[in-house]
This record gives sequence, C-alpha cells and structure tokens, in this order.
Amino acid sequence: MEQDNDTVVVLIADTAGWRLAESLDVDTAMTLIALASEDPGDWEEAMSVWPRYRTPAVCEFVSSVPLERATLDDGMKTLLSAEAFVVIDFREKRVLIGGEFMPVGRDEVFAMITDDSGEQHCPLSFHLPPWWELREGVTPAAVGEPRQTPIAKPHVDRDVLYGDAMLKDIAFRTIQTIESDDWKNSDVHKDQQARYPFTIAVHRQWLMTPREDLDGRIPRELLHGAKEWSDQVTWGQRMRFEDGGPMIAAPDDWEGHENAPMGSQEVYMYFDLCRELIGAAWNYLSKRCEPSGQPDDRAAPSPVATIEELVHFLRDVKNEWLEISFEGGSSPKFIIECDRRRVPRGAGVAIKGIGAVQTEQHIADCDCPICQMMSDGMFGVGFVGLDGHHLELDDEFAFSSHDTHAAWEEQQREYAEFNAKFNAEFNAEFNAKMERERAEREAVGDHEGIEVDPFASAWSGIHDDRPLPGDTSGHLKMAFMVAEIVSELERLDVSREVIRSLNETFADYRRSDDEQRPEQALQLKAILQTLADGHEELISKSADLQSRIDEADRAGTRLDDHPEAPF
Repeated sequence: MEQDNDTVVVLIADTAGWRLAESLDVDTAMTLIALASEDPGDWEEAMSVWPRYRTPAVCEFVSSVPLERATLDDGMKTLLSAEAFVVIDFREKRVLIGGEFMPVGRDEVFAMITDDSGEQHCPLSFHLPPWWELREGVTPAAVGEPRQTPIAKPHVDRDVLYGDAMLKDIAFRTIQTIESDDWKNSDVHKDQQARYPFTIAVHRQWLMTPREDLDGRIPRELLHGAKEWSDQVTWGQRMRFEDGGPMIAAPDDWEGHENAPMGSQEVYMYFDLCRELIGAAWNYLSKRCEPSGQPDDRAAPSPVATIEELVHFLRDVKNEWLEISFEGGSSPKFIIECDRRRVPRGAGVAIKGIGAVQTEQHIADCDCPICQMMSDGMFGVGFVGLDGHHLELDDEFAFSSHDTHAAWEEQQREYAEFNAKFNAEFNAEFNAKMERERAEREAVGDHEGIEVDPFASAWSGIHDDRPLPGDTSGHLKMAFMVAEIVSELERLDVSREVIRSLNETFADYRRSDDEQRPEQALQLKAILQTLADGHEELISKSADLQSRIDEADRAGTRLDDHPEAPF
C-alpha cells in the first residue's frame, strides 16, 4: 500500500456525536474504513469487528486508537487544515475521503505487510455494502451535504420467511392443490415424479405473491439485494485465514441482526427448505387421502387435513431439517449461521463466536484415494460452499439467484446463444472427425477400423508422464491411478474388503517416512500384482503403477544422495 501522507485526520459520526483523531497513521485509517464493510450502526458496533480486520500493522485493541469526543465545529476546523482526511458517518452510512488520501474503492483488497522477499501478506478487504455511499476526492464541505441517494438497505423479515406465515401458505396451497381436478386427474398416485409441476407451482406462488405482512412485497424480494456484498466479505475472511489470521464470526447481537440481508448460502438453503416442506406436505396429504383399508370404507377416502394440522406437521419437519446433516456435511442451521455471520466454512476450522465446526465432507469409508488424501489434509483446509446451480434448473425467474428479472433474461439469452454456438461447433467438429476417419480407412483399405496404438496410455485420465503441478512426491498422480483401479474393481463387483485393503496399503505408502517407505512400497506392489493376477483387465495398469512406484523410490534415493539437488 502506497500513500504519500504520513498522517491522516479521521472524523467519525454516529447518533452519540462526533469523534476526532487529528493524526492517525495511514494503516489505522485504512482499517477503520474497512470496518464499514460489516455495516455497523454506530461506533460501538464498529469496534466489535476490529478483530476481523486488525493486522500486525495496527494496534491490537481498537480502544488504543486515539479518537476523542469532539464537536462538529472542532472537526470541521481540523479537516480544513488537513492534507488528507477520512470521514466515516454511521448515521448516514457513508464514507468521505478527501485531500491527498489515496483512493480505496468499494471492493478492494490491500496487502498491509510486505516481507523482505517482496511477498505481500495480511490482506485488508474493503467491501462496502451497496447502501453505503463512498465519495472520494471531496472537500470538507461534503460533510454538511446530504447523501446523494436514499439508504436502500434490504430488510429481511425472517419471522415471515421461516415462521408460521410460510407454513400456512404452503399448507393452504398444497391442500387446495390436492383437492383440485388437476391433481386428481394426474398420475401422482402412480408416479411421484408427476408431483414436480405441482411443487414448482406452490413454490412459485409462495415466493411471488404480494403479502400484507410484508407491506405489499413478495417473499422473493426479501432474499435478494445483498448476496454479492455478503459473499465478498466472507471471501475476505477466508483470505485472511489462509494468510494465517484467526477465523472470527461477525457479531450476532447487533441491533437489526435478525432482519439483516441474506448471503448466497442462506438463499440457497432457503430454496431447499421450501422444497423439503412442499414434498413433506404431499406425502402427508397423500397418506391422509388413501383408503382406510376397511371393507366398508374402501371407496371413502379419509378427509384431507386441516391447515392447522398440516402446519403443526410442517413445523416439526422444518425444525428437524434445520438440525440434521445436509448432503453428508454440516446442518442447514450451521450453514445459515455461518453465512449470516459472514465466515467461510472450512472442514474442522474453529470459528471464534460459533461453537460448531464444519463437518468433513469426505467420509471416512469413502473408497476414493483422492478423497482420503483430502481427508488427511494433503491439500490444506477444505473450504466448502454451495454454488446454487440447482436454483436455475427449473428455468424460472422465481427461483433464480438473479436479483432482477432483467438480469435473469440476459442470462437466458446468453445461455441460448452459447448453446446454439456450441451445438453448431460440436456438430461441425463431429462431422469433420467422422469424415477424416472414413478417409483414413479408405486410404489404408481398412473397413473395420483404425489400428489401436500399442503405445497408448493404459490410463483413461493420465496421458503423459509429466508431474502434476505442486505434486513433488508424485503421490497425487498415483492417487488418480489408484482411483482408476478402484473404479475398475467396483465395475468388476470385487468385494469391498479388497478395495479397502488397496486403499489402506496405498495410504500407508504415501504416509510412510524414508525409513518405512521401501517396505511399504513392496506391500503396495504386492497387492497390485495380486489384483493383476486375478483380473486380466488390470494387468497393464498394475504393471505401470508398480514401475512408477519403483521410479519414485529411485528418485527419492537420488535426492538423499545429493541433498543439494533442487526439488
């Protein structure tokens, strides 16, 4: 970070008055600006997120920053004589930068420390919320000017989105649907997939219908407006952690926290919650409509449930779903909390302020050797996140991750153009390939096909002998090969015990130290040879992998003999 001025005047405003620092270092001033990324409502809230942005370039405790109570007149006098100044106004949600202070931008990352080798460290992220105003290059007079635009902060009524209002709406619409002629005349009783159009309809109606308890807004509107900002703040905390900083959750005791905007992960989880509840409602109502089984009641179905009965059932479904594992990982409740408190989810990473940790996605009994290497931490912390692709599968704006209909339509147009271009290029390339192969067969008089290359790779995913980037030990490349063998064993319906034995032997080999490795290599080659002896389909793969193990051991020996050799 380069800034010509050595000191900066900083003026802070909130509902309690003004605070002034007549001479702050640039790093501290920059860190104070970054605090606005969290949308604090006053100076007290801003102080509570100092640990999420503090770097070794500034003081450890924000209370050490020399900000003193002041009047507006005192502040203005100081600004008029300042070479560089920063004004942070929590009341009006704006940042004013003037004098010779460098531009900072709304979404930037600055390295606060550069080491002796020129490597940059300690990222400081600026991601001002969309409703915050940033004016750079202003004069002190800008302090007395009003905002240029109204404050348009999204207000999320989670009591409506997650509460009985949502459950009653789904209950009413599903009961209404199951009693309709469209439902009765469909194949839903024979094929549960036939329920899908009804599910889409109920979900769409819930999201797109204006409601009195939302002051005429539609529920969908509450999901959007701040996803990108929230995600960027979360990404900034991930960069900070990967640089060696602590993982600290944003506070959950701020005024307005319950109605704060959603990030993308909560939006995606909300989609899944709605679909879960609608599906549960179909199951519940369908059972209620089945004949009782009694001889005199076979033609008389049970009455459809009341809204109150269905709401009571759906409330239990919702509460259970929020607590159980989602797709083999952490619970939806944990995923949503991390999103709302703007921290990334890294497997096993402790988060200050949140008691739970992200569950390891790669389960212990997975047969994939690459997953097992990830579970061992071979590739660092495994951060996870939902990409939201399933929101676009129905080609419906109601469920889309786009904020506006115009943005969604633009995406649809781009998809259509891309697909048309791809299909045209694919067809042209396919036809040209077929024509070349036909010409080659005719040229050699071979009408049964081209001869197979005897020197072709035995592996479907490994086509050259060059090492993978960063795979200095060669274990990752071997893991891809073992994975192909495991896949072949599964195709051959080989017992799970055999597959597990191969994975365990390979794991012992890659985890072994220099002294243990020769013995572990022999054991790994022995099991590979046994597999080849029993399955001719694996002969070439087994032989190649054994030779690579030998080559890796020889390379290790050469490095031991010549420790000065570069890696």
